[in-house]
Amino acid sequence: MQELKIFRFRAGEAPEYMAQAWRLRHQVFRETLGWSVRSLNQLEIDHFDKMALHCVAVEQDVVVGYWRSLRTTEPYLLEQYFPDLLEGRPLPKRPDIWEISRFAVAPSHPRRRDVGKSLALEIGRFGFDQGASRLIAVVEPPFGRFIRACGLPVTQDVTPVVVGTGSQGDVVATIITLDMQIYAQRLGAAAGQAQIAAA
Repeated sequence: MQELKIFRFRAGEAPEYMAQAWRLRHQVFRETLGWSVRSLNQLEIDHFDKMALHCVAVEQDVVVGYWRSLRTTEPYLLEQYFPDLLEGRPLPKRPDIWEISRFAVAPSHPRRRDVGKSLALEIGRFGFDQGASRLIAVVEPPFGRFIRACGLPVTQDVTPVVVGTGSQGDVVATIITLDMQIYAQRLGAAAGQAQIAAA
């Protein structure tokens, strides 16, 4: 089994990985899902990338998974494209709240679920490293269920609504939130149970 490595970096720090991530995003969001995202030369790039912290899953120097994060004090996806999802509630604008977006795994990867789980757990580690209180994301409901199955206790904050169309029909979105304090408590409880079982 090939070793999967996870790296985080900012724009400009890892240009080869960034280029591969843009190609992966094009493959997943434009080619596979048929979303109306802009691509140039099979690279899906947007104006958020320069401000984001990027995360890649790499096997033998090939990017097989990706997500990015944006601090909500900067322009971010929910704020600029999906504010109506909040149903009138104020937009998060705090340095301890980050948005996760563009989560993608190579469609042809033989262990897609394992790669996805590794990336999901890295989201939790990222939250702790940044001292975040909450992580938020605009997602399709099945993805929220996948994140919960990976062990992150995310909550669905709003009623799912149709936000567009893709090659597989309507694109339905909701907002999920990972409360880092609750996650820390879950991890602490799990560690305590493991110690008891090992005693």
